[in-house]
Amino acid sequence: MNRSVSHGEDALRHERVALFEDGTPDAPGEALAAYRRAASALGEGTTLAWHVDPGNLGLLSRAMRELAAQRLDVVLRADDVAEDRTEVASESALVPTLRRLREQPPASSIPRRDVRLVMTNGRPYVLPPPALDISTNDLCGLECNMCGNRATRRDPHTISSADVQRLIAEAAAWGIRRVALTGAGEPFRDPNMLDHIRHANELEHLVTITTNGFPISDKIATELAERVASVSVSIHGAADETHDAIVGVPKAGENAWRAIRRMVRARDARPGSKLSVNVSTVIQRKNVGEIPALVRRARDEGVSGINIQPVNLQHGSFRGDGIVRRDDLVAMSRLWPTREQEAALDATFDELAKLKGELGKVMHASLERLALVRRYFRDSSREALGVACRVGEAFLAVDHRGQIKPCYRLPWSHGDARLVDVRALWNSKAYARTRAQVDACPLTCLNNCFFRERRARAEEAVS
Repeated sequence: MNRSVSHGEDALRHERVALFEDGTPDAPGEALAAYRRAASALGEGTTLAWHVDPGNLGLLSRAMRELAAQRLDVVLRADDVAEDRTEVASESALVPTLRRLREQPPASSIPRRDVRLVMTNGRPYVLPPPALDISTNDLCGLECNMCGNRATRRDPHTISSADVQRLIAEAAAWGIRRVALTGAGEPFRDPNMLDHIRHANELEHLVTITTNGFPISDKIATELAERVASVSVSIHGAADETHDAIVGVPKAGENAWRAIRRMVRARDARPGSKLSVNVSTVIQRKNVGEIPALVRRARDEGVSGINIQPVNLQHGSFRGDGIVRRDDLVAMSRLWPTREQEAALDATFDELAKLKGELGKVMHASLERLALVRRYFRDSSREALGVACRVGEAFLAVDHRGQIKPCYRLPWSHGDARLVDVRALWNSKAYARTRAQVDACPLTCLNNCFFRERRARAEEAVS
């Protein structure tokens, strides 16, 4: 046990007690005795710097309960091998417990104070993202009015099936338990998609997929019902004609609902099936008045969940070290709800709030998020919404060309995932600079799930 003194920005002196700095002792009872000595030495304003390793994880869980009111730094040993490569010792073994400690509420009634995850190099440690997004192809076939993908041929630079499966395995080894096999194209136009899902499930991943529904045959639906997967079908209108107009393809609505029925039937025919069947929709000018009816139709079809997003027409560019927001004004002139639709939009959100009360978790959006989306259509500025971007801690993607993307809304890549170690990149110096840029990003991308009410960042507090 070592003592040191650090100086904060407020010039106050904070004493630190370091524990297990030289590793966890092997002798029986020695680790517990060292913890008790350190705990007895803690006073008001003292921080316990707990150097975590697999040998003291269980004891750390106990300390989190017993020292709920104490400042605690959980310190992970890390080496900066290169600007874009930081190797964290025993990370795979530590992540599941550290994630659980972050997510679980305090065991006592005493609020937990100042628990941080830090590395020995002095930077905050950021837990792996909850999921890794992997795009396996860029082919779709639809012509959605809010999407610019019109690819008719498979990109010859698309990553291989072996690359995809390696990334899935790497995510599992890192402690990630969900992979999203959704990106620029229709996932099931990848002939190896079912193999990818099987491989991910073998590694205990939940797989999430968003599809337009066209490729979902009875055979594919039956296979999906045997998997641990959440499949969302994009449907943008209660009336098939509305959906067809938005996606630019005749009978797209008919095929989308057929896919829903096939998967629901396959799910219900297999007791204990882990398949979640969902409808995902985007609110825009053409469907403002149909969203509540769409929710009811989805409920009547037996879906597991309904995702509701607002149309997002924001992109970003870089100016020096900063990010500049750029709204697609041409697309907004076609897709953004008009002033004449304000009353209809308010009525839609009023009805959605009532449906949330009726359907509960089937509607994935909380009442708070529905209120946020309502405000977004009135004023989408970051200041008005009072939100903060969590992309730097909650999202990481690899596109169909293998490029590592911190955010799809920015012209950004951290290199090729076939050459760059994604896990070592995440807590590197280079990615720390990316997070600093994200913190100041003016975009409000409410069409992904990574915006939350402004709060402390995950790497600054475990809870």
